[in-house]
Amino acid sequence: MLRELRIRNFAIIEELTLRFEQGLFVLTGETGAGKSIIVDAIELLLGGRGDAGVVRSGEESASVEGEFSLDDASAAEVRAILEPEGLWEGGASLTLGREVRREGRNIVRVNGRAVNLAILREVGQLLVDVHGQSEHLSLLRTREHLRLLDRFAGLEERRKEFSLRVEVLRAVREELDQIRTGERDAARRADMLNYQIAEIEAARIVPGEEAALLEERTRLANAEQLATLADQAVEALDSEEEDSRPATDSLGQAARTLSQLAKIDPAMRGSGENAQAVVDQAAELARDIRAYRESIEFNPKRLEQVEERAELLRTLKRKYGDTLEAVQTHAAGARKELDGITHADERRTELEARERDLLLELGRMGAELSTLRGKAAEELAIGIEAELAELRMAGAKFSVDRRQEES
Repeated sequence: MLRELRIRNFAIIEELTLRFEQGLFVLTGETGAGKSIIVDAIELLLGGRGDAGVVRSGEESASVEGEFSLDDASAAEVRAILEPEGLWEGGASLTLGREVRREGRNIVRVNGRAVNLAILREVGQLLVDVHGQSEHLSLLRTREHLRLLDRFAGLEERRKEFSLRVEVLRAVREELDQIRTGERDAARRADMLNYQIAEIEAARIVPGEEAALLEERTRLANAEQLATLADQAVEALDSEEEDSRPATDSLGQAARTLSQLAKIDPAMRGSGENAQAVVDQAAELARDIRAYRESIEFNPKRLEQVEERAELLRTLKRKYGDTLEAVQTHAAGARKELDGITHADERRTELEARERDLLLELGRMGAELSTLRGKAAEELAIGIEAELAELRMAGAKFSVDRRQEES
């Protein structure tokens, strides 16, 4: 339905805005008041001939713009024209515009976007029917015949339901096309994600192991030097060699001497006890160092294993993050992304099933519509022939030729 018409510098009209409400709208006025000019402006808007002669005297261009409201049925038909051109924006309204310049150039717009005149005409024919001297008559437009038959048969609601199902099918197929287009890239991405996840999981990263590996590698690489230093420390503290004088022996001798001194002078008892404590600590220290010395491992094979493990962790960090925590975070993100790709496969399966169901439903609905249209066509032919007979054209024949289009 035409809701608003805006005319500027068209013929004798400088500027005019008309707003239309539901129902009959009548323009009245004396001859020459400009009633037919408004109809001419509407015809121009619908794709009629436009030349410099329509531009108001003294102006450079004339323009006509119309705002239309769309019901579900007309929206589906308009969308079928505009969507292949990338012009469909959805919604329940549509704006058409036409500008004619004095030098003869025409500018045509749909929803503010430039289009060619053929599209404007095709859309305009769906929205407005201008009756007058056999031009723009819907009866002469083949594409209108089916809609007229449906109106006669009272099938408009069924037609609307069918159109809505077609829109749903179109949306399902669009989403399917998007998924299928991306499937090849998604498959490559899934392979890469699976590889990354497997590589990180195979490493079995343990929190804090990198620091422990570095310490172990240092001990293994310097085992000989550590053993030598430990031996020297043990020898200095508590050597068992006959010609040596270890610290524990000297400390023991000092403790015994102080003990004897304390027997004479009780004031030195504390010093004697302290000396004995030092002897005990030195002996314990010697035992600890001996145990450490015995734990030192001369194991080139283990050193090689530690080096390989450390290099593996460094490689993972170069690929997936600066720290082992970042590597594990990357693995978690890869699992999440892979899960999304897997669910896309599930969505494709779901949409394919939906497509099959819609095709079956549309086939059933289409068959019912076709049957009802066939009956209506016969009734229409009989009715029109009866009317023609009343007009003394009893020999006139009227038939409805229905053909199924391939789609």
